[in-house]
Formats: sequence, C-alpha cells, structure tokens
Amino acid sequence: MGETFQSTEGISGQFRVVKPYQQLRLRWEKREWGEPSTLQIRLLSNHPDKTTISFHQERLDNPLAREQMKLHWEGVLAAIREHITHP
Repeated sequence: MGETFQSTEGISGQFRVVKPYQQLRLRWEKREWGEPSTLQIRLLSNHPDKTTISFHQERLDNPLAREQMKLHWEGVLAAIREHITHP
C-alpha cells in the first residue's frame, strides 16, 4: 500500500488497499483528467475453477468518462479471457 505508479500511456496512481488474490483499491488518473478517480478491482470465487473479476470506478467527471472507462475495462476483461483460452 502507498506505492505509486506511472505508465507510458499517461496513467498514474497510488495503491490504497492491497489484499492479494482478493482486492486492489487505488487512486487512478489519466493525464488529461483534472481529478483522479477511485478504482477497485475484486476477485470473487466460490469455486476453485471459476473467478469473477469485478471493476468498479468511482469519481469519474461525467457520463462520457464513465462510458469510456466501462469500455476500457470490458476490453481488459476480453484480453484476459483471450489469454486464458488461447495462451
């Protein structure tokens, strides 16, 4: 917790909660945004061979930003799914 990051794509943030194999909660911001959002990623599983990945992002400025981030995280899930089914 407390570690910061900066990507080459202009995304920066700080890890606020780290629970291995369960949850990440972090401050997450794109370079062009005025304020950071809060991103929570959770791994939920009641079965050893199935896991649900949940993305929840709060404090986005407007409906357009919410839609953009929804599409972004759907793309991330699709990439994970593709990697798992076609390693």
